[in-house]
Amino acid sequence: MRRYSIQTKIVLPFMLLFALVAIVLPLIAVEIFAWKYDEQFTRETEGWLDTITKTGYFRQEEPEKIKSAYGVEIMIFGSDYTLNGTTLDAFSDVEQGWTNLADKMRLREVKPHLENPDGKSVIRDVTLNGKPYKVFYLPLNLGRFYCLLRPMEAIAEAKRTLTWYMLSIAVLVIGLVALISHLIGRNLTNPIKILVDSTARVATGNLDEQCELKTHDEIGDLAAAFNQMTRDLKQSRDQLIQAERLATAGKMSASFAHEIRNPLSSMRMLAQMLMQKPEMSQERHQQSLRYILEEIERIDAIVKGLMDFARPTALTLTQQRLAPVLKAVLDLMEANLAHHKIALVLDLSTVTPEIQFDSDKLKQAFMNVALNAMEAMPQGGVLEVSILAEADRVGIKVVDNGIGIPEEDLAQLFEPFFTKKTRGTGLGLANVKRILEEHGGSVEIESTLGEGTEVALWLPLSSEL
Repeated sequence: MRRYSIQTKIVLPFMLLFALVAIVLPLIAVEIFAWKYDEQFTRETEGWLDTITKTGYFRQEEPEKIKSAYGVEIMIFGSDYTLNGTTLDAFSDVEQGWTNLADKMRLREVKPHLENPDGKSVIRDVTLNGKPYKVFYLPLNLGRFYCLLRPMEAIAEAKRTLTWYMLSIAVLVIGLVALISHLIGRNLTNPIKILVDSTARVATGNLDEQCELKTHDEIGDLAAAFNQMTRDLKQSRDQLIQAERLATAGKMSASFAHEIRNPLSSMRMLAQMLMQKPEMSQERHQQSLRYILEEIERIDAIVKGLMDFARPTALTLTQQRLAPVLKAVLDLMEANLAHHKIALVLDLSTVTPEIQFDSDKLKQAFMNVALNAMEAMPQGGVLEVSILAEADRVGIKVVDNGIGIPEEDLAQLFEPFFTKKTRGTGLGLANVKRILEEHGGSVEIESTLGEGTEVALWLPLSSEL
């Protein structure tokens, strides 16, 4: 089970990294600022302390002057850590006792450094009455301590304010980055979700599904490949179904043809023998026998079509042009066209290269198409036949202005035994399609009911059969 979406996997690590950087860097910047300011603060106070030392303001009676001049507090402790003097007004209850006050001022910690000076100033941070101070210690005679306390409250408040400002800005920026990341992630993942939904529908068997993605990126390329894959799958499925139908129809046709043709031959022979008998010489008897023979011939033609459909074919390929083969078929059909009051418009002006095809098979396919066109124009009409040429294929286009084909029937035209005619087997166009596909070509049909039909028979320029 999927725990995290792709959008979460994209946005969350990026957000965590940015949040870490956005929070840590301001805090580091504030600390660096405080450190540098502390250094400056210390140097400045040491300069004041040096001035105080040189002016002799260490006398106990003058701490108020120092406080007034420099804005600092002064505390003087005895050798026993008792408070001898201070400029501070009051202390908390905890700090009232001299022992606690000495601990607060860290005198015991500082005393060894004052007794054994190493050349460095002795400075400590302390808190009195809840207020921070930076304390500078100087030794006095008789083991006393002189402490100069500079208030740090304003600096601490400035540091807190700056920290809050920096964190507020960081939170605002993180929010903006989260929004932008969400929009970017959604822009990336929504097309993937659409593609996943389309894939799920295809998995249920809906091969007509097409993923409607118009993005011009890798996901768009993936969607285009997906759509092509579904079209190929649908085409393969249709071809497989058609092949199964053809195989079934072929077996049925072979069986029917075999069972029908033998008794049909006997019936033809008996009818012919009856025509020779004297007692059948009357015209009405002769007419009846001729009708019988005509119907036998029609049945025989149907049986022959069934056998042709069932019989495996082997192509006899010859390098030749389309025009002469086409012209030969139309010459044979000239009288039939005239009889049905159909005008032929022939255009062989397009020059095509020689290609390999079986002329007998192609004649059979073209004649089937032409006969269908004639049957679609029972009251006469116009039959247009022309040669087409494209970059990788050549073709024959047959156009009639007949009754047309209903749209719902177009998808079934090439199925064996499908026909709306009162006469015929429904194998004509199935044979046409099979012949063209055996040549590596195809058949295309467009029709408008009441206006006519256009059929294109395509053959490839180069055959790899």
